[in-house]
Amino acid sequence: MATGEFIALLDHDDMLTPDALAGIVIALNESPDIDVLYSDQDKVDGSGKQFEQFFKPDWSPDYFRRVMYVGHLLVFRRSLLEKTGLFDPAFDFIQDYELMLRLSERTRRIHHIPKVLYHWRAIAGSVALDPNGKSGIESLQVAAVAAHLARLGISATVSSHDRFSHRVIIEPPADSGSRPLVSIIIPTKDAPEHIGRCLDSIFASSSNATLEVILVDNGTTHLDALAAFRRHDVVVVPFHESFNFSRANNLGAKHANGEYLLFLNNDTEVVSEKWIDVLLFHLLQEDVVAVGPLLLYPDNTVQHAGVVLGCRGTADHSMRGFPHDSDGYAGSLSCTREVTAVTAACMMCRRADYEAVGGMNEFFATHYQDVDLCLRLTGSGRRILCVPQVILYHFESASRGSRYDYLDRLLLLDRWQDAIDKGDPYYNPNLSLQRLDYSLAETVPEIS
Repeated sequence: MATGEFIALLDHDDMLTPDALAGIVIALNESPDIDVLYSDQDKVDGSGKQFEQFFKPDWSPDYFRRVMYVGHLLVFRRSLLEKTGLFDPAFDFIQDYELMLRLSERTRRIHHIPKVLYHWRAIAGSVALDPNGKSGIESLQVAAVAAHLARLGISATVSSHDRFSHRVIIEPPADSGSRPLVSIIIPTKDAPEHIGRCLDSIFASSSNATLEVILVDNGTTHLDALAAFRRHDVVVVPFHESFNFSRANNLGAKHANGEYLLFLNNDTEVVSEKWIDVLLFHLLQEDVVAVGPLLLYPDNTVQHAGVVLGCRGTADHSMRGFPHDSDGYAGSLSCTREVTAVTAACMMCRRADYEAVGGMNEFFATHYQDVDLCLRLTGSGRRILCVPQVILYHFESASRGSRYDYLDRLLLLDRWQDAIDKGDPYYNPNLSLQRLDYSLAETVPEIS
């Protein structure tokens, strides 16, 4: 029955902010080609008190397949709905989630307004008050995502998360078919306790993978480290010059035979079985250009769960120090999600993409070459994913030391200041860039 150019969805007992529709109109006037819009939201109790603000990332399709983060306020073009089809009664209770999955199959022009425009009322019987207030939601989520992936031609196993409600796990199918060659590139020198542990874990956890391991050796002389080299089927590429992380990885890439490259620090230890298969599964999407895992400190807290642009003026890892088995902020730690960059301590990408952008910039000797690489890789609008189902330990800087290279910092700012000033699309501007723990920003930005 709707006749408007756009349709807005809201529940009968919820509230819009006074400027909600104005915010939608302003966004559409600024970008008339937008097809779908959503805003941040909070909850309101029976007395009208607002609480539990939810500050969302910009459009993140892989994250959305796992978490219904879009919520309200949701607005979409009526002509797009007519092409997509109306609500499916088979998905009552998650009808807007299932519809949004279908809408996303037809458009990428999805816009996020980083401002609370919607108050979700928490009353008896509502999911806002009790996430488990309605039965059957999780099985419906799984069915909706499975149908969505089937329409996209993505073969996968879909299930509910075994610990967190309203979270979906998407894994490679049981039979992944033929496996492409992955070249694992590890710069290294001595440090026998690290390179030995790293190599042992790779070969113990990669029985189903097709891989080659390339050690870019910066002059190893320690007998135990050399023994670790001989213990496994590896290719050793000599690197006889002052250590430069970027140059070492570029040298390893030149000697690689694989269609896929996996850059790995020698101070890591693989924890997850089938880690190569899981990373490859996510990278096989055409618009995904790089993937990285969850990296942990030895005490099982988070060392890396994706890189946020803008932290302390440059970039840093989000959720550092969080318990590794927590849900994070709205599933941001338990579910695969889009990030601006991942660390080259463990990063997989296509060899063709790596070569197309010229590999790592060798002017970055120590820091930020991974951030620079990721920003160049995503320049065509492609995505990078952090995959927390793959876990490695990272004994950070154990072999490299902890010296901070200020020249690398200045180079990053020289190349990417505009992107840093614009803000990280996957980390809401209302959240703190100092702590990266999803706490509120010290000063809330002005957002039209």
